[in-house]
Amino acid sequence: MSEHEPPGSVPGILAAVVGDPAVAELPRDTPLLSGGLALESVTVVRLLTEVRTATGVDVADLDLDLDALATIGTLTDFVAAHGGTA
Repeated sequence: MSEHEPPGSVPGILAAVVGDPAVAELPRDTPLLSGGLALESVTVVRLLTEVRTATGVDVADLDLDLDALATIGTLTDFVAAHGGTA
């Protein structure tokens, strides 16, 4: 885990879910789905579960279109805007 991103931060959670600490250092505009990280659906479910557990924000419940999953930054901002620790 990076010294810049704590384990409970969205980038830190993402890094833990994909099993690669370097992911926590990727730019905020890195796409989560197509193009960038190209997360598979099972990984997205794990990510959303871990985000909910660590931050208290249920992204899937609050963002029905899952627009928050566009990039690392959009997910981080969404969690912060909904009172979670991002």
